[in-house]
Amino acid sequence: MNGKPLLKPLLLYTCLLGLLTVGAVYLVTRSGMYMVILAGTGLLLVAVGGGTVDRMGVTQTENAGGKGGAELMVDSSGLKSTLRTDTSLRLNLLFYGLGVALWSIVVLSTLGDTLV
Repeated sequence: MNGKPLLKPLLLYTCLLGLLTVGAVYLVTRSGMYMVILAGTGLLLVAVGGGTVDRMGVTQTENAGGKGGAELMVDSSGLKSTLRTDTSLRLNLLFYGLGVALWSIVVLSTLGDTLV
């Protein structure tokens, strides 16, 4: 299995967007309860996203698009455009949920004494 197509969604959803979500909630609320709720939500997203990702999701990631990256598809009327990426929604949910859960646990363990 080639792990290279999984690197971009892992970095984007787990490291960047998960950190931004948890960081924003921490800065706005400084509440331990919200960090626990975020950790639970992240675990729920991991369960939803990882439910059917197994071989089918990885195969879609490796073979989608043909040339890699994203393709912009325009409707025949020219009014509606959708962005089709190489990764499936379930794989994105898996990585985003993993990032939210892990970053919430990091905030709870390192900054737990500063939370209200």
